[in-house]
Amino acid sequence: MTKERNKAVKILVELIGYFFGNDISSIDMNLTYNVSGFNIHLRGNCECEPEELEKLNETLNAPRQNELEEYYWGLLGSSNSKQELYLLGSLVDSGKVEYNDGILEVSVERTT
Repeated sequence: MTKERNKAVKILVELIGYFFGNDISSIDMNLTYNVSGFNIHLRGNCECEPEELEKLNETLNAPRQNELEEYYWGLLGSSNSKQELYLLGSLVDSGKVEYNDGILEVSVERTT
């Protein structure tokens, strides 16, 4: 598996962990991977709006930090904390978080 594909898997695992951490057990996932990068989209039924959604959205749209990527990749997946989720903002190019009518949707994009 290529290094970029491994990164896509780690990001997907972190996002699934976020959904499970908010008691969302029915999740629709889509991963589109190509030579220019990848997009990940998750959608799930959620009885109440998760806390800190705006912070998550801001984090996923923080500037990517290429100089720290290798260090952050090493940290991702080492524990099950919310702190790891917030590392994703430094590893993706953009993200989108929406909660409407009991549906939570999270999308991220990363270019190579």
